[in-house]
Amino acid sequence: MKYNVENLLSSGHHFSDDENLEKFRFSLLNTNLIVASFFSCLSYSFSASGFTQFDPTYEKILLFCTLVYALCIFPLRINKRFYWRTANVTLLNSLVLFYSALVTTFVLDEFRLIWFFLVVFASFVLMGKRYGISLMIFVLVSIGVINHYHDLGFSQAAQNTFVISFLIFAAFAYNFLNKIENDALEFRQLNSKLEDKVRKEVKQREQQEQILLQQYRMANIGGRLDAIAHQWRQPLMNINAILLNMDNALEQGKQGGGQYVVDKIEEVAALTQHMSQTIEDFRGLFKIETQKSSFFMHAAIEEILSLMKNSLKDVSIKLTAEPSDEVLGHKNELMQIVIILLSNAVEAFDKRKIKNKQVAIRVAVVGKIATVSIQDNAGGITRENITAIFDPYFTTKAQSGGTGLGLYIAKTIVEQRMMGTITAENIDNGARFTASFSSGLGH
Repeated sequence: MKYNVENLLSSGHHFSDDENLEKFRFSLLNTNLIVASFFSCLSYSFSASGFTQFDPTYEKILLFCTLVYALCIFPLRINKRFYWRTANVTLLNSLVLFYSALVTTFVLDEFRLIWFFLVVFASFVLMGKRYGISLMIFVLVSIGVINHYHDLGFSQAAQNTFVISFLIFAAFAYNFLNKIENDALEFRQLNSKLEDKVRKEVKQREQQEQILLQQYRMANIGGRLDAIAHQWRQPLMNINAILLNMDNALEQGKQGGGQYVVDKIEEVAALTQHMSQTIEDFRGLFKIETQKSSFFMHAAIEEILSLMKNSLKDVSIKLTAEPSDEVLGHKNELMQIVIILLSNAVEAFDKRKIKNKQVAIRVAVVGKIATVSIQDNAGGITRENITAIFDPYFTTKAQSGGTGLGLYIAKTIVEQRMMGTITAENIDNGARFTASFSSGLGH
C-alpha cells in the first residue's frame, strides 16, 4: 500500500538523493491535482443535482476545470520533463476557476479571495520564486482592474486588508521557498562531499587491500618454495639413483649399455619435465586472470590436492561433487581460497596433534549459486576467535610466523572479486568454512 501511494505521488519516476526538491514538487502537484479533481467534481455534482446553486456559466467552467485537473495527472507519468508544462496548466486552470467564481458567484463576500492566496502559494512552491512573484503581481493588478470595471462587492477596508495580507502572505511564501531551496542546495553539497569521501575511502581501502594481498603473497613465498621443494625431492632422488646406475653400467661395460643409457636419459627427461611442470603449476596458480573462463570446481580442487599432496600426505581427503559443478569465473581465485582453507586445516591438525586427520570437501551448483565447503576434524574454532578470524592480521599462530592475512584475503576474494559470501561455523570435532558465489552460467 505504501509503495502504491509513493508510486502515485511520484508519477512512477525514480528520484536520486540529489532530487529531493523535485520529488517533493511532483508529490505536491499530484496531491493538488487529485484533491482538486475530487472536490471540483463533488461541487459540480452538488450543483447539477440541485443541492447547491451555481451560476450556469460557472457550472460549465467548473466541469471543464475538473476534467483538466484529472487529465493533468497523466502527462506527469509519461516523462519528468512534462512537469513544468503540467504545473503551468494546473495553475492557469485554477486561476480560470477562481476568476470565474470571483465574477459569477451570487454571494458577495471576501472569502472568494482566499483561493488566490492558495494559488500564489502553490506557484511559489511548484514553480519557484520568480514565477511566484510574477503571479502575485498579476493577481493583485488583475483583481484591481476587474473590481474597477466590475463591482465585486468589496468594501474599501476589505480591499486594503486583502492587499496587505496578500503581500505578507507572498513574503512568507517567498521566504519559505527560499529556505527549502537553500536546504536542498546544502543537502546536495553535503551529499556530494559524502560521496567524495566514500569514494576516497573505498579507493584507500582498495589500495590497502592490494598492499595486504602483496604482503600475503610475499609472506607465503617461503611456503610455496617449501611445497616446490617437497615436489622436487623425490624426482631429484630418482635422478641421482639413475645417474649412479648409469655410471655403474658404463664402468662394468654391460652389453647393451648404449640402449640402457638412452632409456635412463629418457627417464631423466621425464622427471625434469615433471619438475618443470611443477614450477609452471605454481606460477599459474598465482597468475592474475583478466578474463573469466568456464571450469569444473572438482577438477580445480583435484589440481590443488595434487599440488599439496606432500602437505596432505597423512590427511584423509573426501571430495564430493554434484553431477555438474561447472562455473564461469576465475579459476585461480577459487584455487587460492581452497589452498588457504586447506593450509589452515593442516596447521590446526599439526598444532593440536590430531592423529586421524580428515577433511571433507563438497562442491555444488544449485540454481545460480555455487558453493564450496571445507570441513575438518581439527577441534573447531574457539568462541572468542570465531567472530574475528576474517579480520586482517588476526592470527593464533603468531609464534610460528602466522601473518593473519590468509582468511582475510580469502574473504576479500570471495566478497569483492566473486561477489559472494564466506562463513565459518563449528561442527562436531571441527570447523566448516563455506564460500557461496554466483556460478555465472545462469543455471
